[in-house]
Amino acid sequence: MELLKDNYLRGFGSGDTWHVEIDPPKRKVGTYFQETLLTAEYINATRTGEIQVLYSGGLDSEYVARILLHLGIKFTPVIIQLKNVKDNTIYNDHDTVHAFKFCEDHNLKPLIYDLDFDRFVSSGQWRDIAESIECCAVAIPATMYVASQLDGFTILGNDPPYIKYQDGKWYLQELQYIHSILRYYKKYKVNGCPFFLSYNPEMMLSFLLEPKIQELGKNQILGKKGSNSTKSYVFNNGSGFNMPIYDFETKTRVKYTGYEKIYQSNILRDPNMRDWPEYRQKWNGEYLEPYSEVVARLSQFQ
Repeated sequence: MELLKDNYLRGFGSGDTWHVEIDPPKRKVGTYFQETLLTAEYINATRTGEIQVLYSGGLDSEYVARILLHLGIKFTPVIIQLKNVKDNTIYNDHDTVHAFKFCEDHNLKPLIYDLDFDRFVSSGQWRDIAESIECCAVAIPATMYVASQLDGFTILGNDPPYIKYQDGKWYLQELQYIHSILRYYKKYKVNGCPFFLSYNPEMMLSFLLEPKIQELGKNQILGKKGSNSTKSYVFNNGSGFNMPIYDFETKTRVKYTGYEKIYQSNILRDPNMRDWPEYRQKWNGEYLEPYSEVVARLSQFQ
């Protein structure tokens, strides 16, 4: 199965030369919810193996789970516990608590994958994976490793399209290190869908055309710097999911990476992490395209 439909989103270069090409949809798009349903049905019909959703506890993976439940598609949530075995602690328990609660509320039995993160780093596995896919993000290699160890069809919610406010304008942002996920799935022939929430050009454009995202792109919502705290409005539009909204002032369902405790731990001083600053210099490319321009370009068939 294609990692991205018709390879519509392609990344090139590295660092300062990083850029992407995005093909437009070939038909009129619906709402993001409608397009997500169509994508889920297509993936379910063309996949090989049982669906396993890597469920971090964030709203992206929750949206994927809700979509599959809505369609009656069977799947197993996979919850990765990043452990510090020596101290008998779990680094990401503040994030996975939401995943366990969702599974309990919806009578889902998750597959729990325990990963000794300190050993993963000290053994050189983190470094080897990061270098093999040109990845400068601490959080990605472990997730990729677990995805390759599963025996089903792995789905990553991953982030939907993201727009960013910079220098008085809104831009569509594509990051080089996020695309390292695609590179891993391709290089190691992982069975699954790593970019479920932006799998095809219809999902890309429909997200950008959502009313709340248009308000952001037209500077009609003041004080925002990006679309992360707005995407729940997109997830809830037409779905009736009533997913929580990120509120950074009241700390309601704060967006976590799951790596907050790792960033404060001694494991980042391990010799196998010594080249991380160099990775960030080489592989931290950012592509920005003005929101109004990318919407106009992708809407040519609307």
